[in-house]
Amino acid sequence: MKTVARLVVALAAGVLSAAAVAHHGVSSYRMDIVESLEGSVVKWDFGSPHTWLTLDVEGVAWEIEGAPPRWMSGQGFLPESLAPGNSVTVTFHPHRSTPRAGILMEVRCLDGSVLKVNRPASLGGP
Repeated sequence: MKTVARLVVALAAGVLSAAAVAHHGVSSYRMDIVESLEGSVVKWDFGSPHTWLTLDVEGVAWEIEGAPPRWMSGQGFLPESLAPGNSVTVTFHPHRSTPRAGILMEVRCLDGSVLKVNRPASLGGP
């Protein structure tokens, strides 16, 4: 019986740790490349597990992943920070295999305000 219990615990730990690494990793992004886009906000999804910015760049949609809402709010981002139609310049790391996708670094608004995602160094931050 102890062997079965240990096996169940080991399997559960393996599944949970694999999910955590897959969810929080940045390996699918080119963290060594920085790109910028100018466009207008289509959608700002301030939900869990990650925030998402959909940007219209000359009629083409771009999907930019942000950090979780709690982290983003600590960086000054709010659900109402970006509204559909807002013109912005976005700095991001591109996705390795998905075109028109990336992970957010900063947003510059027309009014001159700048919102930055300050990631820990372990997640590709400065």
